[in-house]
Amino acid sequence: MIDYFLKFPDEATANQVLEPFLATHSIDVIGIIYKPTGDVIDTPEGPSPVMAALPGWHVNVRGGDEEVEALAEYQIFPTNPVRGWA
Repeated sequence: MIDYFLKFPDEATANQVLEPFLATHSIDVIGIIYKPTGDVIDTPEGPSPVMAALPGWHVNVRGGDEEVEALAEYQIFPTNPVRGWA
C-alpha cells in the first residue's frame, strides 16, 4: 500500500482530482487544518489557544502499489501528519 498526504487549493479541486480514485483507493478527507498561533485568549471555560487555518484542503489517500501520477502535484510530505492510517 502507498499512502499519500495531499494538499489541494480547495475542496472543489480535490473532488475533481480524486473522483477517479474513489472506487479503488481509501480516501480520508481532513479538509481545513488549524494550528495554534501561539496566542492564548481567556474564555469562560479558561485559557484557549488561538487557532489559524493553514492554506489548502487536505486529504489522505491510501492505494495500491502503483505510483499515481495524477496525485503527484498535490503530494506533500508532512513531518508530523495531523492524521494518518492505522
